[in-house]
Amino acid sequence: MKKKLNIEIHTKELDNLGIQVKEIVANNVDFSGHLTKAHRDDHYVFYIQEKGLIELMIDFKNHQIKDQALFFIAPGQVHYYTKQMDSKGYFIFLNPSYLQNTYRRIFDTHQNVSQVVPIQNTVLFNTVELIFQQVSEAVSDIQKNIIRSLVDSLMGMAVLEFSKNENPKNGIDRKTELTFQFRQLVQKHFLELKRPKDYAALLHISVPYLNEMVKEQTGCASSYWIQHEILLEAKRLLFYTQLNTKEIAFSLQYEDHTYFSRFFKKNEGITPLEFRKNYCDLSNQNS
Repeated sequence: MKKKLNIEIHTKELDNLGIQVKEIVANNVDFSGHLTKAHRDDHYVFYIQEKGLIELMIDFKNHQIKDQALFFIAPGQVHYYTKQMDSKGYFIFLNPSYLQNTYRRIFDTHQNVSQVVPIQNTVLFNTVELIFQQVSEAVSDIQKNIIRSLVDSLMGMAVLEFSKNENPKNGIDRKTELTFQFRQLVQKHFLELKRPKDYAALLHISVPYLNEMVKEQTGCASSYWIQHEILLEAKRLLFYTQLNTKEIAFSLQYEDHTYFSRFFKKNEGITPLEFRKNYCDLSNQNS
């Protein structure tokens, strides 16, 4: 059997409009084929479900979408579908440029925490139907503007659904904005930049201020978030590929693979090989 060396990434699937909408009805999508293979996308995926059931894995967490609900998958998250029963709704595949920073900040906060939310919002369902109709037709410049306005409204309503149980804030202060920028930079540069001082330099602030700010906003130090991204990617490669520990260390830009192994065990309590062994049954299902 051919050795699996990487995780498939779906890129450039969106046309110049930057959005695709797929209606799910009467089992018109085959959830037993390529959708069951672990992969990641370079765009956001939203699913607004009116009824039925979908189950999927997102970065090692099983999610169940039952009845009226909304879920999202962020760019880069490894996922695959495990079950679908009479689901009816709409998939929206969306270029990140469609999302206001305020909205992306909310989704970023919920990533790997709570990516599914029940909904009872008729306007939300009506809006996605309007988007589907507009995208399906020949797209003029006026229709493009309409689509962008409708998508912005839809994302705003989605953010409200995810934020219902949170304490509202009046505006975004500097620390909140800088913390969001820090998290975005880490997700983009964690392979080559692994120290807090690297990100402090990019943000033009001091390391003590970076640590104080991130700790205050998230409850965790800046080093935690850098290590979190490294460890998450390491676990993805251990889980979904057959690369050995040395190859994974090099792909994460560690010159010394023994240092990487010690780093992994210090943070996870087990070695990379032990992690792979613990999850080998699940990994084999997706090889």
